[in-house]
Amino acid sequence: MSRSFALIAAAVLTLLVLGGFAYWALGGLVHPRVAVPLSAVRSPIAAIEVPADWQKIDTKQGFSFYAPPGTHFQPLQREDSFVGEISSPTFMLQYDFGFYSNDLSDAKNNPDYSEESVSIYGRNGLVRRATLQSEAGPHYFVGLYVREAVFHSDYPGRWAALEIHGTAVSAQDRATVERIFKTIQFETVKNAK
Repeated sequence: MSRSFALIAAAVLTLLVLGGFAYWALGGLVHPRVAVPLSAVRSPIAAIEVPADWQKIDTKQGFSFYAPPGTHFQPLQREDSFVGEISSPTFMLQYDFGFYSNDLSDAKNNPDYSEESVSIYGRNGLVRRATLQSEAGPHYFVGLYVREAVFHSDYPGRWAALEIHGTAVSAQDRATVERIFKTIQFETVKNAK
């Protein structure tokens, strides 16, 4: 009887270990399941005033935003997330929208670093700023990180994160980029890589 009990105990322990590993591998420990439904997260959105001449840009990759005239959007190819570039004559941005987006914490190593908590379409986000020096003069770094942007429809309980970063020609242009960030609207991510 003790031998069969030991075999059963070993089998149960093996299943628990394998189940725990599968849970971790699927993101359960990194991105825990949130009990609040997405509709409840979206409801407290404040109205953002968008200038009348700004254009709506739909990335068709799970989010859209408004930007000044002359802003261009270009989706790029990548295996594990949605990526693209957003540019104008006064700023150049890149984004990564997926499970492993960079939180931009490396920006802390630059002069004049600052950060600010923001609400982006009802989600908690973080804007990071710094001044980058180059031979051509200073560039104004700006980045946005939203860790829990949307639930991924193919992976229940997992969140896709949005990271956008780049540089602006002046501090005023950086403020324009931050205003663009505040116009972001999220959709359900489907078939993300």
